[in-house]
Amino acid sequence: MIEIRGAHASGSELISQGGRKAAGSARATVPGHVTGFFAARREEDPLASGSIGCGFTLGLLARTTVSRADSTQIIINGQPSEAPVSMYVVDSLAPSPVRVETELEMIMGAGFGASGAGALSCAYALNHLFDLGMTSNQVASVAHRAEVLSGTGLGDVIAQNTGGLVIRIAHGAPGKGVVDRIPIPRTKVYAVVRGPIPTGDVLRDASVMKRINDAGERAVKEILRRPTLGEFMRLSRRFTYETGLASSWAIDAIEAVESAGGMASMIMLGDSVFAVGGDECMEALQHFGNVIETEIVQRGPMLD
Repeated sequence: MIEIRGAHASGSELISQGGRKAAGSARATVPGHVTGFFAARREEDPLASGSIGCGFTLGLLARTTVSRADSTQIIINGQPSEAPVSMYVVDSLAPSPVRVETELEMIMGAGFGASGAGALSCAYALNHLFDLGMTSNQVASVAHRAEVLSGTGLGDVIAQNTGGLVIRIAHGAPGKGVVDRIPIPRTKVYAVVRGPIPTGDVLRDASVMKRINDAGERAVKEILRRPTLGEFMRLSRRFTYETGLASSWAIDAIEAVESAGGMASMIMLGDSVFAVGGDECMEALQHFGNVIETEIVQRGPMLD
């Protein structure tokens, strides 16, 4: 018997699951995620914690390979790492030591959901490697709990587990929170990153969070009345200005894109700007740094 800490377990509650000896390795891929606006809620139960808001998954991916090993080790982009979020997932799911190798295509700490993507891809790969028999929501709930307890995020995992332009309607982990999707065609995304914003510092500042939550709750109500990509961009821009989170260069970049005919806003939470539109977005953002070009992807996690 393999004893698994269940995705919906709390405290010492465990789920016992029969398993078979699986192959020597498994790999999963998870998209990055950009949030345009949000409102956060923390509860004593990490599975009830989360954020409402809206954002999209994008083609900057996290690929995690897990393999049986003599001792547990986590490698991020070729370098050994403590990786507390992924380590929590390993401690929760792996019945024996594993080597975890994650390759991140996104910049860490810039609002692209890197920690959530790493944790979620790790959880999916472990579920497959050890034949744990967990559902998608159960697997993703482990990654969500890891993010909440580590203070690295509240809403990325449930959106990454869904894929597309996702509205997070009710707080909580996958299986508890409520999401919907806005249907959109293939859409290019451009971004410029100036630097990280410590997510934990923002989430712990009560005065900042009140301003964020008031603006985020209004935006969620409005996007549900008119769920379109254009409305998402408009509300994201408004949220950026209302919360005062954007740096002066980010405001300049947003206005430059708009002057060129595109739509832009700040990535939450990172000192970064994203834009949707045509080549005019690329041309406008080039004045503010190296431009990342990707697209909104319409899928969540995938097993190789």
